[in-house]
Amino acid sequence: MKTILILNGSPSGEKGNSNRLIKIIQKNLPTSLKAKVIHLSKVKKTSSLYKDIAQASGFIFVTGTYWDSWGSPLQKFLEEATDLEGTESFVGKPSAVFVLNHSVGGKAVLSRLQGVLSTFGCLIPPMSGMVYSLVTSLALKNSLSKKYKDDFWSLDDISMILENFELALNIKTKWKSWLVDRKNFRKNWV
Repeated sequence: MKTILILNGSPSGEKGNSNRLIKIIQKNLPTSLKAKVIHLSKVKKTSSLYKDIAQASGFIFVTGTYWDSWGSPLQKFLEEATDLEGTESFVGKPSAVFVLNHSVGGKAVLSRLQGVLSTFGCLIPPMSGMVYSLVTSLALKNSLSKKYKDDFWSLDDISMILENFELALNIKTKWKSWLVDRKNFRKNWV
């Protein structure tokens, strides 16, 4: 059984919509996967997660949209985990991304976050991210929108994303990584 980390990047932690979505994701997880949920709003130092990150087979990131970006706990995580960029902790490990938003901005957050994760070294499988919005959920309740249902990301897409994620967990390749000055990584240079 493979262990994955589900990282909740929302400032609301266990009380917000991101955690509600995580519960839906967990219900749809393939039985071959064991998930450990981490609410980043509760994490004081990302270095306390380094062992979990190193042992994880893959990652699922969940965040809301805040001022055209992801949640501040996720931003802090990414900044502090930069020490692990290009290391075995991330390189070649698949990542899926789920973004929530009220009306707009989520697609840009999804694309940027997948780009950051790719730079960390994560494998971004095809169709491994989605944006779910309040506007979409309201529109899908309208009978006129039923014929356009396939044009919206919906909660029904979670199982397909997780299927692609699971397939990517089985890819075994010796990925190359760029050299990084790890001895002087945080040295002042200006």
